[in-house]
Amino acid sequence: MSRIAFVGAGRIGQTIIYSTLMSGVASEATIFDIVPNLPQRFKDELMHALAASGINTKINATNSVEDIKDADVVLISAGKPRKADQSRTDVFKDNAKIMMDFAKTLPKNNQNALFIMVTNPVDQMASVFMKYSGKFTISSGAQVENTRLRSFIADRLGVPVNSVDGLTGGEHGEGLSIFWDTVKVNGRPFDEVSKGVLSREDVTKYVKGIAAQIIGVMGGTSWGPATSMRDIIVSFCKDQKRVMSISMPLKYKDEVIHMSRPTVVGNPIGPTIEKSLSEEDQGLLNASAEKMYNEYKELLKTLSA
Repeated sequence: MSRIAFVGAGRIGQTIIYSTLMSGVASEATIFDIVPNLPQRFKDELMHALAASGINTKINATNSVEDIKDADVVLISAGKPRKADQSRTDVFKDNAKIMMDFAKTLPKNNQNALFIMVTNPVDQMASVFMKYSGKFTISSGAQVENTRLRSFIADRLGVPVNSVDGLTGGEHGEGLSIFWDTVKVNGRPFDEVSKGVLSREDVTKYVKGIAAQIIGVMGGTSWGPATSMRDIIVSFCKDQKRVMSISMPLKYKDEVIHMSRPTVVGNPIGPTIEKSLSEEDQGLLNASAEKMYNEYKELLKTLSA
């Protein structure tokens, strides 16, 4: 059982907190948000849900970040949300400043915590937080795209979702890469099973575009990312050593950037297993690293503008 702190209790924060606590993995949870009374009333809701499910988790609610102490995991979802007409990078400057403030405060009382970033643009926010805190940080990365990939293929081919495997990586969102050699249906290659029914282009279009469609209608994505985050947290806390597409720090030229790579998620995190990918898929990762580095360097310039 683990002590987990949640920084942010907005739309995505609430669904992550609920999904994680309902898994029973936390002995104690601390919920922080700057909105007065929000963490306190959300705590009440969670207590009712946990009581109905027979789950015993101590919950702390606070409007002071200083109350977050001795956590095993600190998950950060606080920040300005992405609007339907915005890319993830559009919200970089405002959210980077928030992460820089958290980088000064959160590590002081949580020296041994795993820091997990959810705030968008998630890869760059993880890099900013790690740059200014000096603490090992991962992000949710492309794990949710793995679930979008699997669910769409299963739905279109009419097969159980647990019969579909596949990994994605590189940049979370529109710049995502699908590692097609890993995509299997009942152990058979995707192209063999889907011929004449479903194309790679169909799958790619869905996986890269569905988030914007959901945001346009519902105001934001929540349950898909939340359950993906729950799986990452549980795999870390229980040392399950599941392979997931999380965003890991990568020393690239003169910066540490975050890029999603297939990674063994246990305690500790790692190793990454991108070397087991095909040469073509490794090439996609290399191209992503160069692109993400260049974008990140440009975005960093906005912080001093």
